[in-house]
Amino acid sequence: MRPSIKIALLFAGIWFLVRMVFFQFQLFQNEPGVKILILWNLFCLLMAVTIGTLVEKMKEKREGRSAEGSAFADIKEAMRGGMIYTVSVAILIYLYYAKIDPAYNERQLARIEAAYARDVNNPKQLAIFRNDNPEGASMTKEEILVKAMEGPKSFYSPGSTMILSLLGMLLLTTVNAILVTVVFRRVLFKQGTL
Repeated sequence: MRPSIKIALLFAGIWFLVRMVFFQFQLFQNEPGVKILILWNLFCLLMAVTIGTLVEKMKEKREGRSAEGSAFADIKEAMRGGMIYTVSVAILIYLYYAKIDPAYNERQLARIEAAYARDVNNPKQLAIFRNDNPEGASMTKEEILVKAMEGPKSFYSPGSTMILSLLGMLLLTTVNAILVTVVFRRVLFKQGTL
């Protein structure tokens, strides 16, 4: 197994272990705390790509192949570890929100439902909704609330959380692979070609 893949799996394991410690001690489990957990995930992703690429480049240099590789090959190598990390963590995110902490999504839905219920019980907001939506004029408050909650229910599900995380980490992996390749080739290993 390539060192970049081992490092990616190592950082995915570290990310999940720290995530479980935070869950066990109920640290960063509120809405502002989730932003810190997201930053922790991004940090682990960046470290997995950077360290994995560095180890691969150092291995190339030891074997005397540093001049052979192209920038595209380096980007591909950097993305290999990043993709392993991305897919591993996306699966772990799905398992986390589906099996370990499904109450998080339920709390988010309850908070949104309370806000929608407050808006539906406000006569001004109810009039605005009924004026903006022709079918809303004939709906009861309960029907409006059920219709309004359809979007958040699909958004706050383990599957959609996994897909959004996968897409975000995929984009970050691609950008980071390009940046790491440029920095390593130009600065660290002093290769003149990109």
